[in-house]
Amino acid sequence: MATELEGNVKLQRFIELLAKLNHECVDVLKTGNAKVLFDMNETVEEMHAIQSVGTEDAYTAIEEDMQIIYQNFNAAVAMIKSNEKVFADKATSEAVKKFVKNIFDANVRIVYAYGLA
Repeated sequence: MATELEGNVKLQRFIELLAKLNHECVDVLKTGNAKVLFDMNETVEEMHAIQSVGTEDAYTAIEEDMQIIYQNFNAAVAMIKSNEKVFADKATSEAVKKFVKNIFDANVRIVYAYGLA
């Protein structure tokens, strides 16, 4: 990618958010604690706000993976909201984990696209 990182505060923040999202996904996948989705909401929203208006290669080249992150996050939240029980049942938990795994995979692809791993 031709975008310069040095001095690019938005891109530096986006990379920080990539790392944060990675940790949040791992937390959900390891513990099954869907409450982490509340923290993920802030992360995903800020990432989307930065990427969706970015015109540099660093943002346009990852459009597909960002859509995967955004759509799977929304699907995970919708799944939790549709559960009528106090605690998530097995089907809800498994679906949420699948959505979070998709988010994690897209996040990792972005990390590799940026040459950070």
